[in-house]
Amino acid sequence: MRFKRSTAAAREIDYVNDPIRALYRRLLPSAIGSLLTATVASLIDAIILTHYLGPGMMAVVSLCMPVYMLVNTLGMLIASGASTLYAQYLGEGSRDEAQRYFSASVIHMLVCGGLLTLVGLLFTGPVVKLLGANEALAKDTTEYVHVLFFFMIPLMVYVHLLFFVRVDNDPNRVLAATLSCAVTNLALDILFVGPLKLGPRGAALATCLAYTVGMGVNLTHFLSKQNTLRFLRGCLRGRGLRMWRAGIPLAASQLGMTVSTNIFNNTVIRVGSEDYVTVFGVITQLSMTSMAVYDGVGQAAQPILAAATGAKLPERIRQAFRHGVRLELIGTLGLAVLYAVGAGLISRLFSIREGALLSLSLSGIRIYALSIPLIGLNSIIMYYFQAQEKVGRALLISLCSGSVFLIAALLLLVACFGTEGIWFSWVAAQALALIVSFSLLKQAQHRRRSTQ
Repeated sequence: MRFKRSTAAAREIDYVNDPIRALYRRLLPSAIGSLLTATVASLIDAIILTHYLGPGMMAVVSLCMPVYMLVNTLGMLIASGASTLYAQYLGEGSRDEAQRYFSASVIHMLVCGGLLTLVGLLFTGPVVKLLGANEALAKDTTEYVHVLFFFMIPLMVYVHLLFFVRVDNDPNRVLAATLSCAVTNLALDILFVGPLKLGPRGAALATCLAYTVGMGVNLTHFLSKQNTLRFLRGCLRGRGLRMWRAGIPLAASQLGMTVSTNIFNNTVIRVGSEDYVTVFGVITQLSMTSMAVYDGVGQAAQPILAAATGAKLPERIRQAFRHGVRLELIGTLGLAVLYAVGAGLISRLFSIREGALLSLSLSGIRIYALSIPLIGLNSIIMYYFQAQEKVGRALLISLCSGSVFLIAALLLLVACFGTEGIWFSWVAAQALALIVSFSLLKQAQHRRRSTQ
């Protein structure tokens, strides 16, 4: 059944009938822009902290990154699963059922945010140890991460609204929210870390307040004429498990990044030195920017693929996937070249200007850049399966790309080649994961042909 456009607001985007290229043009800027907000916020923290307090502060930002990633993991687990099912039911023409999945996701998001706040504030000390902070970094890391735990609910609601406001015909508002977040973070970072001299605590507070401002901008969607989202009671029964199941592949990717980042931090500080942690912090920032590009394409593709699945249009699914692959290659290849050519400028942005630390930074950035196109291809194939609720295949790609192969490559290459193996682990892991992705894609295509 085709999606019937029942309101004036809904006529603006028809995920089943509008041209695929037009839908990508409409959705892609807000998808990439919203993900860039997290990157820009963290990047600004890192640049300003290193400018005022020295390049050693990159290690603090790097150690705290898993906390940001954990929030994104839970947020995407709920929001991506619910928004996928929301788009599928729109494709079927079942608007009320779509609204029930939106409503259920709101409740799950608030409960999870509250639990993260409670656990984080009660166990800040053990969390800092788990993050891998040594004695030299423990105090600054504690100050930074303690602030984050006060803002778990706004951070998660921000992630939730990025998905639903964009899907609900209002991608421009998502873009406005991300820009507001970035500008606010820049202004408050300079104020708190500079004149007010609040140090790491000020940087974290600036970031969290900026996310709260972005959340507020997205909340104004519910006051606009474009809004078609409604909260329906009795939405929880029989929907929570399916919603979480649909979101598992994307959340597993985020969780894998969280776990692997923490293992990287602990491994790097064990086999290398604080210089290696500093460079790894720079590469972590670059990986977040890369994620904004490759996940941005995937998130733009998600509602198009999901609605076509709900409407049972296999040819439209294939067309949307092929266009997504082209966009991934254009974006990730361009980014890889930019990183490789601009490695020196990137290092200077983080106050790395000379000596062994600069040489280490240039080498690490250029080797990491080789992995970016591979990550992009793994990502779009994962979204292709996730949007069709082929959770097992999507989850396997997500785990291989985001954690299992990455951790295995790190431990193996470090054992064989010492610190030289650290930077090549990204390339090796993504190449192996891509073999798995292509194999699953080929199997799916063969099965589809055999059933036709």
